[in-house]
Amino acid sequence: MSDYANCHISPKAQIAKNVRIAPSVFIADGVVIEENVKIEPGAIIYENVHIGANSFIGAQCILGERLADYLKNDNYSNPVLTVGKGSVIRSGTIIYASTLTGENFQTGNRALIREYSVFGNNCSFGALSQSDGYVKAGNNCRFHNNVFIATYTTIEDDVHFYPMSCTVDSLHPPCQKGREGPYFEKGVIVGAKALILPRVRIGASSVIAGGSIVTQSSPPNSVLVGAPARVVKERSEVRCHVEDRPAYEVAFETLKS
Repeated sequence: MSDYANCHISPKAQIAKNVRIAPSVFIADGVVIEENVKIEPGAIIYENVHIGANSFIGAQCILGERLADYLKNDNYSNPVLTVGKGSVIRSGTIIYASTLTGENFQTGNRALIREYSVFGNNCSFGALSQSDGYVKAGNNCRFHNNVFIATYTTIEDDVHFYPMSCTVDSLHPPCQKGREGPYFEKGVIVGAKALILPRVRIGASSVIAGGSIVTQSSPPNSVLVGAPARVVKERSEVRCHVEDRPAYEVAFETLKS
């Protein structure tokens, strides 16, 4: 452990082979780091963080950020944070304790993921985006830059959020009673600057146009436009402006290739 310059590494941490740790890294008790992980300068890894093999942790990341109870309870124990294998956590990202990410998870710079959030495999969470806790996201979900996902939002597989889109969990803020975020079924696309209000359910493979405000649930394959948003057509009716083909299917095939 003494080979790591200016680092604080707990003797109770478990570090596998071929782990590269840069200067000024803090690693607390109960941390498990699997093989072939690279950790950049200034990263802070609090208690009970598990980092999967072949992952990258960028400079000044904070993993396992302690929950609010840490300030009140002398017997506080940090819940486990699991970062899946092959993940890329870019510089300045903060991920709270009690979060679970699947394999090949990626963040942009300075992303923030709050407590009790769950992400499936192959998800990306863009620069300056925030998950505000108790969020559930499936596999292959993409959150572009500056996206805000409110507490208690549920997201199935293959859902894409574009820049500055936002979900809401309170019917009449700042009231905290009855909070519940929206629900996104598989394959939904949320356009830039769209706002989706609480308790709304968006049907599978629907598209929410940029700048729309969604106040009501929608059936599958809908295209929602406006403020308040209305269903104007089915997704299959939207054509590409460059080629004569459906607008969205090829885009998804390209991303998966």
